[in-house]
Amino acid sequence: MIKNLIGGIAVGIANIIPGVSGGTMMVILGIFNRMNEAISDIFKVHNDHRKEDILFLAQVLLGAVIGLVGFAKVLSYCFDNFPTQTMYWFVGLVAFSIPVFMKQEMKEVKTNWLFLAIGMLIIFVISYLSPSKDAVVNPSFPALSAGYLVKMILIGMIAGFSMFLPGVSGSMILLIIGEYYLFKSLLANVLSFQMNILIPLAFMGIGILLGIVLAAKLITMLLNKAKRATLSVLLGLVVASTLVLIPIHTSYDFMMILSSLAAFLFGGLVVYLINRFA
Repeated sequence: MIKNLIGGIAVGIANIIPGVSGGTMMVILGIFNRMNEAISDIFKVHNDHRKEDILFLAQVLLGAVIGLVGFAKVLSYCFDNFPTQTMYWFVGLVAFSIPVFMKQEMKEVKTNWLFLAIGMLIIFVISYLSPSKDAVVNPSFPALSAGYLVKMILIGMIAGFSMFLPGVSGSMILLIIGEYYLFKSLLANVLSFQMNILIPLAFMGIGILLGIVLAAKLITMLLNKAKRATLSVLLGLVVASTLVLIPIHTSYDFMMILSSLAAFLFGGLVVYLINRFA
């Protein structure tokens, strides 16, 4: 249970930050395959472990909510005061998760280098298309309408589908399609309990759940039909996300290099401790 909650918290934290993948966090915690199987099996007519699947998903979902709500201010503080070091901590988390992914998911599968390159290319294209994350945008909330709510479901489906894939950031995808700041503003004002905020978020939540289910079913189908190619693409997603997270628009002096290296290694230590004791 503790490992599932930690995994959910990590996924929730990751999905706050454009560029950081919730799916990669599941790989780090070693729950990606279990999550994929639980989501795929829960809708099957004959499922002898449905209760266990529901309990597992509930634990991860609770952790994700804790991560989204409880760590938002902590991450904001870290990014406001130590932006480069915080990013290198995430780089360390992702980089040191690569051996974990290969050991847990690819221990009996040889890497297909062509499909690994395809996975890396997907991340590079997403990163290239992503607009500046430094812009401060405060969008107004549209009036409630059937079209707007359908749009929120579709946005949620896109975000949910992408955030489930290792290496792919749901927040970055929302940035690319121009809806990230609306989502962020809705979340920031959720405690106002206004209907023009709560209702769109509820419909977006429905879309996110649908997107995650579709992603899980697609990955399950692909793993059954082309396991080597699918795992190679997923590995490429994780490898490339390590590279695109590296802060390049930073002035590096000796202390910055030293502190960034320490943050990177601390990320690796977190991965080791989680997989050693969780």
